[in-house]
Amino acid sequence: MENIFRKRGSTESATSSLKISEIKNLTKSFLLEMKELSQLQKINLIYSNLTGKKPDPNMDTTRKLNRVLFEQKFGDKIKDTSKFLKKQKKFRLPSKLKRLMKIGTKKGRQILVWYLNAKGVIENPQLHPIYSSDMIIIRNKPHQVDPRAFWRWGKYQCLLIKEIDRRPISNLDYDEIKRRGDSTDSDEFIIKAAMQAVIGGVKKKPVNKTVIIAIAAIAAMAVIYFMTK
Repeated sequence: MENIFRKRGSTESATSSLKISEIKNLTKSFLLEMKELSQLQKINLIYSNLTGKKPDPNMDTTRKLNRVLFEQKFGDKIKDTSKFLKKQKKFRLPSKLKRLMKIGTKKGRQILVWYLNAKGVIENPQLHPIYSSDMIIIRNKPHQVDPRAFWRWGKYQCLLIKEIDRRPISNLDYDEIKRRGDSTDSDEFIIKAAMQAVIGGVKKKPVNKTVIIAIAAIAAMAVIYFMTK
């Protein structure tokens, strides 16, 4: 009996040693593979792993790192939101609202208005006549109308108007938004978010090349850690 247990014990020990050896070999192979890659290739690899696509050839190192940090900070939340929205049923326009919008379309000089009052309440939408091709009156207040400010809801057009603003909500103030640095389709937002993650919200500090290289090294180490965990 003792000999059998000894044999089993020695077999298990050999198997365990083999597994450890395999893990060590895989790690060694990975590190050798990393050694063959340049710093830029490693950053490109991290970028591809996080975003699921290759970086644009015109992107410099700073922009790639900013994108990586953006994905680390917001990536999971973006994916979670997408899954959440997919589970929801498609919103159907109420029949009463459809009738109103059809009336406005037929008459031509009327438009459906969503009114956001000063108390923070979205009021029930109503049809309003358009005067002089560029004006509507709401609660005795004139509001300027620009056809470019119309929003499409399916095949119907409508306006979104705030009580505190004579101009309707639109995309016409894009240049002003961009000047403020609040444009969501520009790199400014991504850069600000990324730099906040790097320097902990400290403003007006120049980020030199040493910091960029350090970030790349940390990111590479993170990839190695998670792949060998």
